[in-house]
Amino acid sequence: MDEMDYKILDLLRENSREKNMEIARKLNVSEGTIRKRIFNMVNSGIIQKFTIESGISIEGIVLIKLDSRKASTTIKTIKNIYKDVYEFSGRIDVAVRILKSTIDELNMEVDKIRDLSGVLNTDTMVRLK
Repeated sequence: MDEMDYKILDLLRENSREKNMEIARKLNVSEGTIRKRIFNMVNSGIIQKFTIESGISIEGIVLIKLDSRKASTTIKTIKNIYKDVYEFSGRIDVAVRILKSTIDELNMEVDKIRDLSGVLNTDTMVRLK
């Protein structure tokens, strides 16, 4: 590793989504140089994995009971809003996984779900560990 590799790592620590072209511009080298150096750092084990750090600290699972007459439409609406949606048979029709930074933000999302047409009941579980 040389000074250029350390500079690349510093920039990636600041913003891991930084494009190679932008890193190259900042360091006054070609994009190919950046791409090759990152590739070499991955292969040599200097960069061991790419991770995500975020401010998300609250994970909630919202269990939803639906009006059977409106279930299909309500499920489509929920799937358009949320990424992690699971349909079930039994007492619970749908579960939605929600990630937020604060409990207040999670509560606001639960309120939005409760306001959807066809939602009869919700039960929210907050992940502790």
